[in-house]
Amino acid sequence: MVLLNGKNLKLHDIELIMNGEDIAVDYMVVEKLEESHNLLILEAEKGARIYGLTVGVGLNKDTEYIKLNGRFTEELIEKSTIFNKKLIRAHSVGIGKPIDSCLIRGIMGIHINMLLNGYSGIQPRIINSYVELLNRDIIPFIPSMGSIGEGDITILSHIGLTLLGEGKVIYQGKTMSSSKALQLAGIPPIEPWAKDSLSLLCSNAYSVAIAAAALLKTAHYINISELLYCLNLQALNGNLSPLNQQVLDACAYPEVIAMGEKLRSLLVGSSLECYDDERHLQDPLSYRCGVYRLAELRLSYEQAKEQLLIQVNGSNDNPCVLTKHVNNNLAENDCHQAVLPSGNFETLPWVLSIEKLSLAIAHNALASVQQIVKLNDPYFTQLTRFLGNRTAFHALGAIEKPAVTLAMRIKYLAMPASLDYFSVAGGVEDTATNAQFVAEKLKNQLMYGYELASIVFLCVVQAINLRKEKDPSYLLSSKTDSIYHMISECIDLNGEDKSLSKELTLIHDYILNYEI
Repeated sequence: MVLLNGKNLKLHDIELIMNGEDIAVDYMVVEKLEESHNLLILEAEKGARIYGLTVGVGLNKDTEYIKLNGRFTEELIEKSTIFNKKLIRAHSVGIGKPIDSCLIRGIMGIHINMLLNGYSGIQPRIINSYVELLNRDIIPFIPSMGSIGEGDITILSHIGLTLLGEGKVIYQGKTMSSSKALQLAGIPPIEPWAKDSLSLLCSNAYSVAIAAAALLKTAHYINISELLYCLNLQALNGNLSPLNQQVLDACAYPEVIAMGEKLRSLLVGSSLECYDDERHLQDPLSYRCGVYRLAELRLSYEQAKEQLLIQVNGSNDNPCVLTKHVNNNLAENDCHQAVLPSGNFETLPWVLSIEKLSLAIAHNALASVQQIVKLNDPYFTQLTRFLGNRTAFHALGAIEKPAVTLAMRIKYLAMPASLDYFSVAGGVEDTATNAQFVAEKLKNQLMYGYELASIVFLCVVQAINLRKEKDPSYLLSSKTDSIYHMISECIDLNGEDKSLSKELTLIHDYILNYEI
């Protein structure tokens, strides 16, 4: 059970929810939810013009839909309910393939957590229905495309449809109407009014869920990359001096110093610690500067994770209901209002950090290709050309090409996308971030990144095999020896030239599930 309170949701919690864990709402936040909803209604009854409640949304913000004369009568509540239902239906315009059910669970968990901050004014009973929807594992049919990164309104609206009892879902392994699923689960359809529907739409939970899933994979990918670099340096018979603490202290980047310490610990006991007159004085930059690339990769990941978790545990709501508001540089007619317009759905802080992470991944990918080329060159290794032998003449020469193909895809996916947008909604929504696309690019980079790592591992293991044949006393560090032996069992390059696609698949599957 994952307990949600709007403030403490972690990536691991999101992973648990995606994989089927139930959620519960911390009772401590319920009072604020009720207070927020009551305050929203009070402000409307006082005559405040409220976006998505008394007036429309987007360009329709200048059109009044609900005219209050002091109180919400039953007639006005019914009129507001009609407006709210139409708002959900009108924004349910997503396109493309349906979103994976695990990701949908993540979307719902993240969105509920955001709503628990109490800035939306949504009815607490709507959140209760939302929680039941997730815990009963009712998976709405949600198309995967339609967001430009300023609130995933055309995506999340499909969850709203399900809560209304409209559209299709997957429940108990079967595709059925939402109304039937809700009936079977004993969940009554919601009756949204006031600002309920806008609260269900105004969130970036979809883009955030994609990014969260990608960051969960990134953490493992970085650990694998660090191990691979250390194994790779041993395959080259490279220099440890660029990892020397005093050398790194001279430049003093904290993340680089920390990475140097980690890499040194992974290489303890290696023959690299011993003098070798065949060792080059200086290694190519793809090896020599590896500590910097890995340091920036880890730093970029930590920064992206930090920024994303702020979003996960914050509010995306516009307008923002302030249960504890103060007069702070507001126009005179706004200074006493508790419901104020906001831009809190802006995703730029975490989107830019994800784009930086994508660049760091690309730098490492390009260096990986250079390392493969160097391992294939006897000048750098004092081993055989293309890491072959007398009977495997072609050996690993051709493998450089798929490595380059993968690196170019990773590089392409690193190109910023947050600057590519058009003005919409009559020019009111005139900036965007492409948050969904940015997060998806990171996910795809990792997919290609593991494939590329498989090729590097194959080359590295073969180079170490040849080095051990040349010098039986050559030692690997204890912390890299186990993964070397496991991957060695996946490949056999000591015979004739052969297809290596099967070996690459075996290595890929192994490292993808390797526990560190």
